[in-house]
Amino acid sequence: MSNVVDAKFTGLKLIFLWCLLIAMTIATALLAEPYKVTIGLVAIVLMVTVVKAKVLVDSFMGLKDAPLFWRAILLAYAPVLGLIITLTYAF
Repeated sequence: MSNVVDAKFTGLKLIFLWCLLIAMTIATALLAEPYKVTIGLVAIVLMVTVVKAKVLVDSFMGLKDAPLFWRAILLAYAPVLGLIITLTYAF
């Protein structure tokens, strides 16, 4: 019986996280669309993208308990790419 409850909770958790990802995507699209693009706005949108990447890697890809090497590579990808894009936009 416990496995059924755990599976149901896991399913509800994934649905909640999916809704959270959709909400963050809509929020950043609405935030970025009507305003003049500034370095601060770029940084905010990219920070939200980093949070979304963490949710995807840990929850949807199931790498929360993966070996540190693989998890670190995938978690580092979004912040490094975000930093490169922010610095490129800044200069």
